[in-house]
Amino acid sequence: MHNLNRRRFLKVVAVTAAAAAVAPAGRVLAAMAADAVRISRVHFPQSVASGDPRPDRVLLWTRVAAERLPRALRVQVADDPAFTALRLDREIVVPDDSDGCIKLRVEGLEAARAYHYRFLIADDESGFVSSPHGRTRTAPAADADVPLRFAFLSCQDYGGRWYNSLLPLLDQELDFVLHLGDFIYETVGDPQFQSRGGERGIAFEDRTGAIELGDAKAGFQAARSLSNYRQLHRTFRGDEALQALLERAPLVAIWDDHEFSDDCWQDVGTYRDGNADERDRERRRNAEQAYFEYMPVDLDFGEAPLPVERGRLFPNVQLWRGLRFGRALDLVLTDYRSARPDHPIPEDAFPGAVVYDRAALEARLPKLGMDYATLAPSLLPYVDLAAPEHHKLREAARLAVAQAYRDAGQAPAAAEQRTAAATAGLIALPVLAQFLTAYNAGAPAEAQVAPPPAGDLDRGLPWLALGKTQLFSSLGARYLVVKDSYDLFAALRALDDTPSAYGATQRAWLGERLRGSDARFKVVASSVSFTSLVLDLARPEIAAPEPMRRRFYLNVDHWDGFPVERERLMAELFDPTGGVILLSGDIHAGFATQHSAGTVEFTAPAVSSETLKGILARSSEGDGEQAEAGRRMVAMLEQLFADGFAPLRYVQTERHGVGVLSIDGAQVEATFHELPDDVCRTRLYDTPEALRTRARTQRFTLDRADMQLRPVG
Repeated sequence: MHNLNRRRFLKVVAVTAAAAAVAPAGRVLAAMAADAVRISRVHFPQSVASGDPRPDRVLLWTRVAAERLPRALRVQVADDPAFTALRLDREIVVPDDSDGCIKLRVEGLEAARAYHYRFLIADDESGFVSSPHGRTRTAPAADADVPLRFAFLSCQDYGGRWYNSLLPLLDQELDFVLHLGDFIYETVGDPQFQSRGGERGIAFEDRTGAIELGDAKAGFQAARSLSNYRQLHRTFRGDEALQALLERAPLVAIWDDHEFSDDCWQDVGTYRDGNADERDRERRRNAEQAYFEYMPVDLDFGEAPLPVERGRLFPNVQLWRGLRFGRALDLVLTDYRSARPDHPIPEDAFPGAVVYDRAALEARLPKLGMDYATLAPSLLPYVDLAAPEHHKLREAARLAVAQAYRDAGQAPAAAEQRTAAATAGLIALPVLAQFLTAYNAGAPAEAQVAPPPAGDLDRGLPWLALGKTQLFSSLGARYLVVKDSYDLFAALRALDDTPSAYGATQRAWLGERLRGSDARFKVVASSVSFTSLVLDLARPEIAAPEPMRRRFYLNVDHWDGFPVERERLMAELFDPTGGVILLSGDIHAGFATQHSAGTVEFTAPAVSSETLKGILARSSEGDGEQAEAGRRMVAMLEQLFADGFAPLRYVQTERHGVGVLSIDGAQVEATFHELPDDVCRTRLYDTPEALRTRARTQRFTLDRADMQLRPVG
């Protein structure tokens, strides 16, 4: 009998509203009238949500508390909030092993219509208990020329923070809400930015299933098990402001890194910065399973959205998709994480390794319109330790490098293996000199070895030139990369057949979707920003120590890490298409960027996660010249960004917020609603008027005719 019910369930998860059975006895209808049914957030602790609206369908979602989980419940869809004009009244079976989550695709709806929905559980005492009532809206038909209004947001950390920045959206009529990623954060109790206790603290129930991070004094955990990820989604979705928003408008969502693991690529984490293998397919699939259970994302998972079939998850899942909203908008949703290659500079790259030597540069530079002789003064000298005359250098370097790897926590065998690779051939002279200094400090005078003079050495491009100074580190790999050297490295790398950040299949689909769209505006949703973030630390007012006096890319985990592909996307897809608006998040700051005559970008600030300025201020704590220079950098951060990338039209790095985009004919208005950082540390859900004196807005308009950003006020 259980199997029979299961098969029936699979056949009705996509129901047609027009054909739904809606004629129970009058007594039952009366018992289910909106004013006769008790709404229970105890039974439905995560409330309701809808998602991925099309002109004829929408996905509905809820979750029933485990201790109250029935075998079946009713779903109703109506034209009115009183549920008297029912479009759908159907009993559905609750799926097994989905943590109480229910997803239902309702088809046969009318375009550009608002609908009301609820889920009902039979109750012996009161007849029925209901979920909170939800309101959703279908998309307009592809040929309908109607206005649109939607919110876009990202980065909503929970620990110690409140979603007050969502409150301005509760007063607006929205066609949908676009979430650009970091819907959850996979770490709990990270002392750098999360609360360990209190009302907004999280502690994993399945502690043995989590990953231990940090040192013994300040340890914290990251999710690994399915239980861990489900608990995070349950907790985040328990927030009242988030629930209120998702009860009012359908959600359209993509993911970024924290839905799985910070700065991830494919199924690889980056907590250890290359000091350990962090590839973990089961962890990735656990993260994805919980995501698809809890998020109202309408993907093709076969006959039933739930339960999630593990075989359809990484590397087989396809989150990227397109949604059409009338003549006004083609919404193109991309996935930056699932197929992208490793960060171009590996976190465990040996700083002295020469990526391009003289011979490689002489062969490649002419293809870039450059020559080795002109470039040589900006390159670094290197030594070939494999040469017989450098035998003593090689032995001394080998001993010092091996000790450095052991000090970094590598096991003896791994340290020897890495040392052998690092000292087998070419090594940058400054790195060799550093290790020889370490060797000579413990060697008798007669055994000490001096590096050769730089004058006659060939020059090349080692990892050191890009800012990589440590054996295992995100600095010089994902963050604070020397711009000029990285630009050269990226251009040389692009001469080879390097993989796309999107993956070949998604990249081809993106081109076809944009070229084939006749919508007035094409919005490309990207979890990370296309806007370049450059810090010129050579400016005299920063007074940085000499090694810091360079121009740096702040974050090459973003599109700054793939500058050649970004340029090709602009030149080959975005600009020729026309009317392209890029919406992005992740960086915890707000930007408006005029990339070209035909392409603009709005980068949303964080809903609640620590602001970019706050993150950089924390990293500049301490004493010494470097810390003092860091504090001066933070003080003028917004000016540095504006000066470092000419297309920027607006920069703010110290406020939380959300964005709203309105399209009416050929006109677009984009508005940032912003709040100071400290406002998100206190619950203001019951006193939203307290926000009014501290909130600020920044508006931009643009016209389809010229696509030029114009600030308002």
